[in-house]
Amino acid sequence: MSDWSLDLGGMVLRGVADEDPFRLPREMLFPRTDLSLLTRAAALDALSVEVETDSILLRVQVFVIESGGRTIVVDGGVGDGKERPARSSWHRRRTDFLERLGVAPEDVDAMLFTHLHADHVGWATRWRDDRWVPTFPKARYVVAEREFAHWAALDAVAPVGHGSFRDSVLPVAEAGLLDQVPHDHVPFPGMQFRPLPGHTPGQVGITLTGTKRTVLIAADAVHHPAQLLLPQVVSRFCSDADQAVATRMALLAEAADEGLALVPHHARGRVLWNVKRDGDVFGLRDE
Repeated sequence: MSDWSLDLGGMVLRGVADEDPFRLPREMLFPRTDLSLLTRAAALDALSVEVETDSILLRVQVFVIESGGRTIVVDGGVGDGKERPARSSWHRRRTDFLERLGVAPEDVDAMLFTHLHADHVGWATRWRDDRWVPTFPKARYVVAEREFAHWAALDAVAPVGHGSFRDSVLPVAEAGLLDQVPHDHVPFPGMQFRPLPGHTPGQVGITLTGTKRTVLIAADAVHHPAQLLLPQVVSRFCSDADQAVATRMALLAEAADEGLALVPHHARGRVLWNVKRDGDVFGLRDE
């Protein structure tokens, strides 16, 4: 697992792997696509595919932002000790993730959620005294109100997200630490939520503006380099396929035309994407 750090100027963004690689069959993540797509994607990021097994390789990571004397965690990965029998690599895990995070849980000031899928919320809680409790006891946990309302309504009928809403989100709310905010919320200076709906109804990205550069944590608006080559390719896990494509197309066009650097949540070999137009589709340019 290769972690990384990016100095934005007065603000440092780090990526800490929780699972790397996270391997999925191509047909599972991107149904109705062809194996040739992986070969083409390998030219953009060789670490993003495993052509010989027809697999997509992703990275599940958690971001840490150090800014203005604050420590902010973005998203929560898979977490440890969670009941995830449908996915063996997530089920009842025991890892050294909290040690590799590089910050004591009690020193975290906030945890920001881009969306509430199981691989983005797990470390929000950990098992203590026979119950799930907030991992970061002094932090405010922040989520777009539309995102929380969507999953709360579904979970009231039946458990959602491998049970992650109940073991990783509700305990934080019950502890009084969860803030539901508008989708353009400014949690701290130099940080702003940005709506990126489609993958989930209330998904947001987070714009980070330092003195040296601006980047957008793009969440799962773009999962994989293959979606630069075919932006119309939709993840099986997107809630609204048409909206997901529209959001991605607009985001990639902005990134290419205006020089907005993207940090997709599941990127592997190239964690910072400088997007360029390549004919009718998109590619990646070097720094």
